[in-house]
Amino acid sequence: MQYYTEFGAEARKVMLQKSIKMKDVAQELGVSVTYVSEIFKGTRPGEKQKPRIAEMLGLECEV
Repeated sequence: MQYYTEFGAEARKVMLQKSIKMKDVAQELGVSVTYVSEIFKGTRPGEKQKPRIAEMLGLECEV
């Protein structure tokens, strides 16, 4: 089981609803899928990427 931060869990929920794959998010950001996953899990801060992910998915970002 993967454990996501609140941001990561909300992002994944929206991604599932909109049929957006993690590779699509990673490609849009110009980073690896692993990096996006680590942002969602909280093992990487992703300070620059989180606002872009939030904007892409229509979320509010706490950063």
